[in-house]
Parts: sequence; structure tokens; C-alpha cells
Amino acid sequence: MYLQLTGFLPEPNEDDSLKFKHALHGDVEVKSLEIMGWKTLEDAGGWETEITADQAIRFAELLDEPQIVSLVLFIGCVA
Repeated sequence: MYLQLTGFLPEPNEDDSLKFKHALHGDVEVKSLEIMGWKTLEDAGGWETEITADQAIRFAELLDEPQIVSLVLFIGCVA
């Protein structure tokens, strides 16, 4: 299992296609857990969680992807 970050355009928008997808492995996974306030992958709960604006800024810095702060982001575990 690993964490994955996905992003979509904010509503209202007819384009509901995936705009960003990034697998979070290794050190990035550990830092992602910290951003979310989770200790383990099991804390992710098996579903996608919407990222807050503050968390989005932290993920943008972590991944060096500044454009993602304009997206609605979700994080979840992938098998």
C-alpha cells in the first residue's frame, strides 16, 4: 500500500477529469503522513480524504508542484 495524491478543478466546472496524480513513496510518504497528522497508512482509513488549503500549500512545497494549490486535492491509500 502507498499514498496517492490526486487533484481536480474546483467546482463549478464541467471538466471533472483528473488533473494531477502523484504516488507518495519513501521519505515523501513519511512527510505526507506528518502533513495529514497520521502516524501510519492505516490512519488514512481506506478512503480518500480531501486536503485543506493549508495542507495543499505544504504538499505543493513538498512536491515542488506550486500549481496544485489551485486544485481540489485528495489523498488516499492505493493497494
